[in-house]
Amino acid sequence: MSNIDDEQPRPRILMICINRRFRMDEPSCAGRGSEALANRLEKEIQSRGIKLTVERTNCMGHCRTGPTIRLAPGGKFYFKPTDNEIAALLDEAENLCGTTTDNNWGPFINFLGS
Repeated sequence: MSNIDDEQPRPRILMICINRRFRMDEPSCAGRGSEALANRLEKEIQSRGIKLTVERTNCMGHCRTGPTIRLAPGGKFYFKPTDNEIAALLDEAENLCGTTTDNNWGPFINFLGS
């Protein structure tokens, strides 16, 4: 018998940092292509029908290793993810979150401050 506290919550959000630092000589996720990555992830999530909200966040505190993405709550961080890591992450999200065949459904997208 499993204890409910031992179970991990299902992810509901795919967080991606799109922060751009004011000083161009400082590393940032947006400076390393996270906005294009966010667009790609949103399209892939929608085409696969994964029930997941995409949230573009301001900063996750890993500017030097970004772009940074994470399934939340409880998922691990991905830093400068490779194509293989992104494919595995989307497969995991599909397995954990499920899919829909509703043609009117699209990933919920939260932007900064929403």
